[in-house]
Amino acid sequence: MSVTLIIGAQWGDEGKGKIVDLLCQKIDTVRGIDIVVRYQGGANAGHTIVFNGKKTVLHLIPSGILHENVKCVIGNGVVIDPLAFKKEIEMLESNGITLKDRLFLSEDAHIILPYHIAVDSVSEANSGKNEAIGTTQRGIGPAYKDKIGRTGIKVFDILNEKNLEAKIRIKNLFLCFSFIVLILFVVKNYLL
Repeated sequence: MSVTLIIGAQWGDEGKGKIVDLLCQKIDTVRGIDIVVRYQGGANAGHTIVFNGKKTVLHLIPSGILHENVKCVIGNGVVIDPLAFKKEIEMLESNGITLKDRLFLSEDAHIILPYHIAVDSVSEANSGKNEAIGTTQRGIGPAYKDKIGRTGIKVFDILNEKNLEAKIRIKNLFLCFSFIVLILFVVKNYLL
């Protein structure tokens, strides 16, 4: 069994999705490709693919999904924006792409929550001109911060009510503390 890896060595926008699509087309006719796995990242700029003459933009789902014999896995290293994921699924299904028994999501993938997006936007807006990193402000960085800090909410937690309740309690305490720190920052730096 052979394995082909497409790994971006920079910071994105390298054409990985297009390369995967081209390899699926080539390999599909030669020996067959079974699985395409997305192992990291989030719903950033996305992959624009022209397939059968139609432009498709994918942000989370691997581009191999456009090939009917390919199964796609979204791995535990990906942070999932549930709204973006749902929108992408609906777009693919409305275009006749079958996802049942072809698209799989790791239960260990972390979820991007609304506060991740808010934190991302506020952090970027409050960075100095030379300190801003130019995020897409979609909450990806803050979600990874929670993942690394072991405080994030995973797909598994959403499926397990007991786990979810415990994680939300911890997260609420953290958010309350963060809000107090933010208020102190504003008071200290912006009040006359």
